[in-house]
Amino acid sequence: MSTVTENYPGELEMFRGLVRVLRIAARNEDMPEVQRLLWDHARDEAAAYEAAPEQTTPDPTAADLERQTALMAGIRQEPARRWKSGRAVNLLRRLGYHPISPRTASRDLAALAGAGLLVMHEEKGVRWYEVAPKSTHRPARTTREDGRA
Repeated sequence: MSTVTENYPGELEMFRGLVRVLRIAARNEDMPEVQRLLWDHARDEAAAYEAAPEQTTPDPTAADLERQTALMAGIRQEPARRWKSGRAVNLLRRLGYHPISPRTASRDLAALAGAGLLVMHEEKGVRWYEVAPKSTHRPARTTREDGRA
């Protein structure tokens, strides 16, 4: 007997509902509807993670690591001064990752900062990332507007 765990309340029910409607849309060969359903699911799932009473972060999968590697490679090719989730979403979409929510992009940026590849900066109401100096390959540094690390 296996134990089913959810990353947020109602995850399994939400996923089962998605599968039911995807089957119908796929049977009707309605690809725009399939795409819309997947986008809606990504948005709803991001909102569910935000509302979860205990923030849980699932263990990274091979797909997560592949996407994060592609994101970092793209960031290095386009060294913008500040990287926020919106810019990361646009880059990942150009690289062929669909659907990508801003929440997923934020988690990817945070994971890259955790690996010491990016530096997270935070001011009141805004968080952004910059490429870490080459000499820093240790866990992420964080700077806040009050100067605390």
